[in-house]
Amino acid sequence: MPPLPDPGAQPPPRPQSDLPAELGFTPRSRVRWLSPGMLARTGVLVAISELFGAFADRRELQRTESGDPLDLSDRDAVELGEPFWLDYVADIGDGFDGAATVASQLAAEELELGGEPTRAGSLLVMGGDQAYPVASGPNYRDKLVGPYRMMLPWTERPRWLVALPGNHDWYDGLTSFLRQFCQNRWIGGWQTAQSRSYFAVKLPAGWWLWGIDIQLADDIDEPQLDYFRAMAEKVGPDDAIILCWAMPSWVESGPENPEGYAPLEFFERTVVPDRAMLRLSLSGDLHHYARYQGQDHAGQQKITAGGGGAYLYGTHNLPDRLHLPPAESRDPNKRPPVPYRLARCYPSKPTSRRLRAGILGQVYRNPGFWTVPAVLYLVIGTTVGRAFPYLAGANWWAADVPALLLALVLAAVLWSGLNAFTSVSARRNPLRRRLVGGAHTLAHLALMAGTAVGAELGADAAGWVQPWPSVAVPVAEGLVGGLVGQLVVALYLLLADRVGPGVNTDELFSAQAIQDYRCFVRLRIDPGGTLTVYPVKIERAVRWRFAPVPGPDSDPRWFRPADGVEPVADLIEEPIVITKRPAP
Repeated sequence: MPPLPDPGAQPPPRPQSDLPAELGFTPRSRVRWLSPGMLARTGVLVAISELFGAFADRRELQRTESGDPLDLSDRDAVELGEPFWLDYVADIGDGFDGAATVASQLAAEELELGGEPTRAGSLLVMGGDQAYPVASGPNYRDKLVGPYRMMLPWTERPRWLVALPGNHDWYDGLTSFLRQFCQNRWIGGWQTAQSRSYFAVKLPAGWWLWGIDIQLADDIDEPQLDYFRAMAEKVGPDDAIILCWAMPSWVESGPENPEGYAPLEFFERTVVPDRAMLRLSLSGDLHHYARYQGQDHAGQQKITAGGGGAYLYGTHNLPDRLHLPPAESRDPNKRPPVPYRLARCYPSKPTSRRLRAGILGQVYRNPGFWTVPAVLYLVIGTTVGRAFPYLAGANWWAADVPALLLALVLAAVLWSGLNAFTSVSARRNPLRRRLVGGAHTLAHLALMAGTAVGAELGADAAGWVQPWPSVAVPVAEGLVGGLVGQLVVALYLLLADRVGPGVNTDELFSAQAIQDYRCFVRLRIDPGGTLTVYPVKIERAVRWRFAPVPGPDSDPRWFRPADGVEPVADLIEEPIVITKRPAP
């Protein structure tokens, strides 16, 4: 258990400029996910992490002793007779403005939500993917520690912090995560308080908070199962559990992925002492808010709240109903399926559908992405033009057979690549993958052929002589690919999302990097044991500007809104009241 902050400690000195050397971090812009360099670097690290995870699971190298939970049930930090507050946020460290906007609301000592005053949590839970695109010391410093420290440089009231690793935290094999969160370090006014990549926290009034590390969506390792079985022995018969899971496997399971819920189902069945104790499940990974409510007697709540700073992910493809575990699961020990209903999502499905059209402009804001279609059009389009000179009026027998064969090979390579570009859900349906990938390929090939014909005809009409006609096609292909090829990709993403749930939806929204529509969850535990959940939204991410002097009322923040308009936190829906046991 980490020590309480020293009451005699002083706030850190306020920086006098926004130079990184004084701030201690560099404010970063949001990740542009279609940038070729970023995609290449991330792809290499993902491949390495999957290989590392397959042969050396870092979870099994962590401490094996059972240990004690972080006990916040009767510490001096808990005011007897007063409610206990905690906050949950996930998917955090992307763009500086988005992360700082959420951090400002978590740091505020009090927020008024729906006309009711709520207090900042004595415990902050980070639910995964604390830095993008991959975990590293510099990324944690610039995209997480920096924004949170500038909003809460210091505090007299103890605030603890526990965190789960998401898939992006695992991309360096968990090395940076363990250094950042498992060494009692401070992140601004919050002190980390765990020694593993998973945790158990004993809360007041008979509540427990369990956080499970599922690595890259794999099964749970045996040492971790032993740890939570030891924790289960400490849980009282009248206690209740809040379970934090790094991804909403309840949404990502179903007929196309029947075993997606299996690890969570196994954990609930073999570790949780009594299913009735599990009253609330929290997750990030999908960058929005969604709450599913069980339609059985227990009425368990499953909430996704991944709006801590990463790009917005649409809600329009969320299923309205779930059955957990899926009936299609082949697990012989699974329990009978329980129906769940989508009670609320944010942004709303109509808003999510409207936001899709933003891809038509935002695709041009991904640095360097234009080079990908430009090079493809230059190589493939020029080959097509040479293979079929009769397209510009020559006889069919004038075709260049070697160029024709090369064009067919390149077209097949293009189709294979665009076929792989389709999303995971489309990969589970080979026919849909081929149709969607084929349509995308034909659109590009048609534009390439049209560009070649136009360039050849234009050169003929202008009366150009060699070598200019030979140069016209490559130049035209490169220009059209760089300018219009991106638009073809954007139109494809816009249309593919309509083909079926989840077909390139991630790429559709990640390419836009929308920083608005932030969310997190605030929870209150009353002395009598009632848990109240406040789903919080911040519709507009604020742009921040360095402030060398404290603001009004001795505002300690190092940055303040550039336009003077503070972020506005409000409720997504009415607070959800959860009792420790299902109502009879």
